[in-house]
Amino acid sequence: MEIKILDRYVIKKFILLFVMSLLTFLVIFHIVDIIEKIDKFLKSEMSIIDIAWFYYYQLPWFIDIAIPMSLLLASVFTIGTMGKSNELGAIKSSGISLYRVSTPLLLIGLLISAGSFFFGDAVVIPASRKRLDIEENQMKRRQQAKKTIYTNIMFQDSPACNIVISRFDTRKNSGSTITIQRTKDNILNQRIDARKMEWQPDRNAWLLMDFKVRNFDKDGFETVSMTITDSLFHLNLRPEDVTQTSLDPESMRYRELADFITRLEESGNDPRKWKVNLYYKIAFPFTNFIVILFGLPLAAVKERKGVSFGAGMSLLVIFIYYGFIKFGQVMGYKGLLSPMLSVWIGNLVFLAGGAYLLYKIRQ
Repeated sequence: MEIKILDRYVIKKFILLFVMSLLTFLVIFHIVDIIEKIDKFLKSEMSIIDIAWFYYYQLPWFIDIAIPMSLLLASVFTIGTMGKSNELGAIKSSGISLYRVSTPLLLIGLLISAGSFFFGDAVVIPASRKRLDIEENQMKRRQQAKKTIYTNIMFQDSPACNIVISRFDTRKNSGSTITIQRTKDNILNQRIDARKMEWQPDRNAWLLMDFKVRNFDKDGFETVSMTITDSLFHLNLRPEDVTQTSLDPESMRYRELADFITRLEESGNDPRKWKVNLYYKIAFPFTNFIVILFGLPLAAVKERKGVSFGAGMSLLVIFIYYGFIKFGQVMGYKGLLSPMLSVWIGNLVFLAGGAYLLYKIRQ
């Protein structure tokens, strides 16, 4: 019964500090963002209601980035204040280890990590899309340099025809490394691979150059293969469609990105970069568990170093952790590590480091 009472006490203290930290970060984020954007709001003559909707849709993103920092501070100050008030010493002297005190907080970290994935996928991404829509259509931002190069374009030209373009230049309305797939009864029956395509406005068609046509039977065996220098193709795809079909993996939900990768693989394109981003969506939410794992032992340092030392060291470790995660992503993009390992290597290293620190201060 005493241990259950202790769990409730620690959890209550932790949650109170977490909520206070989260609200503080949200207030700071909103104040800084309003100061930064107030000039744009005034120039675009947005109403108070439109501005309120803008921040309503931005709130989930602010919450998502504030949760790890709030968990870090909550874990550090929960254990740190208990140590400073001699509560931690009294608990240890009664035969209860720091492991046992930390267990409910670590379980909370795991639950929040799992919930963070679903929150980001189901709430943050849809809300961010609506926020960007308000930004683009109502804020009337100053004209920025227009993007001209788009990569990894996937376009469904018709229910039975998919087009993949590796690189498209909107200045020339031309693309390179193109794949056109035609299906019948959901079975591939023709594939066209072209080196280049150019839009011919006078003929309202695409000129494909240096392309190969392959036909397949219902069993997947190639029946016809021919190489053609150039020819006109009439497709539903138009140059202006490219900017609308260019996809950002960070703005795609997990299932959308997974389906997109499947289509890329079926078309013979390299999905490595997209796989890195897909696995990252699962790996990164575990930041919430890792910050608690590091915060607990760093808060339980000798009293002379104080809570501020634990908080400062924890923040330093988390910045290093973020840098490690981004470094792993780059390694995955370059193909030096597998997509799965590239996003999980940081988690594995820091999980081991946090567990080691927790082990070292067990006394």
